[in-house]
Amino acid sequence: MERSALNRLLDFIAQGGLQSGDMLPPERTLAETLGISRRELRGALASLEASGRVWRGVGRGTYLGTRPLRFATSLRSMRAGSSPADIAEMRLVLEPAFVELATAKASPEDLAELEKCARRNATANDDDEWQQWDHRFHLLIAQATRNASIIALMEVVNGMRMKPNLREKTSDQTTRRHFAQQHQAIVDAMLKRDGATAAARMREHLLNVQWRLPMKAE
Repeated sequence: MERSALNRLLDFIAQGGLQSGDMLPPERTLAETLGISRRELRGALASLEASGRVWRGVGRGTYLGTRPLRFATSLRSMRAGSSPADIAEMRLVLEPAFVELATAKASPEDLAELEKCARRNATANDDDEWQQWDHRFHLLIAQATRNASIIALMEVVNGMRMKPNLREKTSDQTTRRHFAQQHQAIVDAMLKRDGATAAARMREHLLNVQWRLPMKAE
């Protein structure tokens, strides 16, 4: 159902000729136009947000593209010349610190949504479904920090990871299930408000991701 809602939303964007920076209609109007429920629409928007293709501002609406950044000029260089190994290395440095901060700040609703993502990762049947929930999981951790710069940075990283030449593949079910278990271990530590353990579990997870990527050329 979510995949169908996502396809309808993508068709609406393409047929309308909408570009980065354009604002989407209000949720109620857009759901009626697409012939889907607002719950389905929110799921589709969450998928696009997790991959850095839309951003939502409280009281401002939903916009195509990545969230405007005061440091956007310096971030543009990340999009050129970055390899999967570069991205994995950067994530290994940053995301353990992000999750430790998120553990201290996350609301019960944040934690419940992270648990949902971990469960959906565990039941993903293919790489596309896995990527949707994986990107959502890592973006939710950033959002739980309540730090706009961290959230914006993770949106950029997720957007880069969606590019075909930069995308990490999780083609086999064994790998997907193993990564899902690691996601759940991160959430378990966050539920206990144990930031140090959550950071350690995140580091283990990202080391596993890094290990599966081609070596970076020297």
